Amino acid sequence: MVLLRVFAAAFVCLCFQAGFAFAEDTLGQLAGSWKLSSWTIQIIGGEAAEPFGPNPKGRAIFAADGYVTFVTVAANRKPATSNDESAALLKSLLAYSGKFTIEGDKFTTKVDISANELLTGQDQVRFFKLEGDQLTIRTAEQVSSVLPGKRVVGSLTWERER
Repeated sequence: MVLLRVFAAAFVCLCFQAGFAFAEDTLGQLAGSWKLSSWTIQIIGGEAAEPFGPNPKGRAIFAADGYVTFVTVAANRKPATSNDESAALLKSLLAYSGKFTIEGDKFTTKVDISANELLTGQDQVRFFKLEGDQLTIRTAEQVSSVLPGKRVVGSLTWERER
């Protein structure tokens, strides 16, 4: 009976260690800088949309220490010359950073800095698929941060920067 418990404990430790090694391997594959190539959102019960237009700009940086930073802006932004234009610039910016964890095809970022203070302190859960130098990130269904009152699923495609 004692031998069975020791075997069971060793098996659990081995499985945990294998999962940890897989997450570290995935982190190694994600680590680096990624350039945004597309961002679409599917409005639940509606059409797909490109909230920042057909050519948004963005960068995601996954650091080896487990932090990630996302910055996304609309294409063709111009410097603001008035308060209204400054407000419009803020509406065309999404940015956040924080420590992230990986579980299978899901990563969760505990947001510690954000352009939108509603996100600070929150968990951002994302699903990802990594194929060579292309990274696709998808949100779960959620309330849109750029289309108030709408529920959406977002999909972002990133290319590894070399």
